[in-house]
This record gives sequence, structure tokens and C-alpha cells, in this order.
Amino acid sequence: MNKSAKRTDGKKADGGGQLWLRLSAMVREALYDTVMVTGLACVDEVLEAERAALCGARYAHQAERQALRAGHVPSSLVLGGRRVAVSRPRVRSVEGRELKLPSWREWSARDPLEARAMEQMVLGVSTRRYARSLEPVPQTVQVRGISKSAVSERFVYGTERKLGELLSRDLHGLKLVALMIDGVHFGEHVVLAAVGVDERGGKHVLGLREGATENAAAVKALLADLVERGLGMCQEFRV
Repeated sequence: MNKSAKRTDGKKADGGGQLWLRLSAMVREALYDTVMVTGLACVDEVLEAERAALCGARYAHQAERQALRAGHVPSSLVLGGRRVAVSRPRVRSVEGRELKLPSWREWSARDPLEARAMEQMVLGVSTRRYARSLEPVPQTVQVRGISKSAVSERFVYGTERKLGELLSRDLHGLKLVALMIDGVHFGEHVVLAAVGVDERGGKHVLGLREGATENAAAVKALLADLVERGLGMCQEFRV
């Protein structure tokens, strides 16, 4: 083989490696974005639950009401190192004093979606049969005096459950042009993530399974779950 041929082969090999790195980064980014979206949904749910605990059910008549709903205010929160917009529910006492929701007070002071929390959620979902094995999110009975650890656990558990629900959804009718499966590392663990790409380039995280890409059994189990949920493997898309 002459020198020019070697250089050409080297460029091809290097290009293939760069493509693999880009695809791997796409899978990881899609997974992180999905966790963030479910985390935001959990934030909305928890804040509304805490407001209901203070104000009572919406439109319900209470003779001894201590707090009133005061609409929403545009706010922001750091999730996973990124600042995101949140429509924060407001509460006022019957005297007109602003009341702070305990979860918001903790989350606005400290990123609830730190690396350890992300790892805990993804590993929790990847080792279960998704939402089918998760209990409902515990409801807040007493809003005042909630501990910091309880607020943190509530966020992790609530986000994990919403992520589980998303990853157990029906896949019938989902039109894909490509399916990517790659391992995402979380400490000493590797989680297989299946990400579908639609015709518009939108990415959909379809399933998670603990195990490496070299583990044929884990890959087959992940694909079998996708098929069971309705993903048409007869579709013409690239894997």
C-alpha cells in the first residue's frame, strides 16, 4: 500500500470515529433533554400540590381559608446546570402577605437536577419495568416544615416516575427514519438509551436498559421492549 492510500484510509477511519462520537453525543444530549423536560413537569406538579395544600382545592368554599391563589409569575430555575423558564404559582395569605412554597425555596437556592440526582433517576428507570413498577408520588400532607431532604427526594422520585411513564408510552404510529442505541455512562454504570429520529429531525428517547452496547442480551431486551410497545420494526429506518 502506498503512502497516499494509507493517508486516505486513515482519513476514512478517523471520519468514522468522529461520526460515532457525534452520534454518541446526540444520544446523551437527547437523554439529558428528556430528563430535564420531565423534571420541569415534576416541578409544576409539586408546586401546584403545595399551593393546593395551602389554599385548598380550586373553587372550593372554605370558611377558614388561610391563603389565596395569586396567579403565576414568570421565574427561572437552574436544572442540570441550565437556567430554564418556569411559570411559578403564587400564594398570598388572607392578609395579603406573599407566602413562599417550600419546594421552590429549596430548588431556587440549589440545582435539584445535579449529577447524582440525574444518575439516580436514570438508573432507577433503566432497572425497572418503567412506570408499571413505580408507586404514585407521595402527596404533601403538611406544607410548612418540609425538610430539605424530603424536598430533594420528592423531586427525584417524581421526575423518575414521569420519566418512567414517558418510557412506557405506546409507540404505535411513531414514524422514524433512524434508531440510535448507545451506552451512556453514569459513574460505574452504563445505561443503554434508544433514541428515535423522526422525519423532521426530532429526537425521541424511547427506552432505557442497564447494560453495555457489547451486551447482546441487553440490546435484544431493549429492542424487544420497543417492539412490545408498538414500534414497527418493519419500518424503513436505519439502526
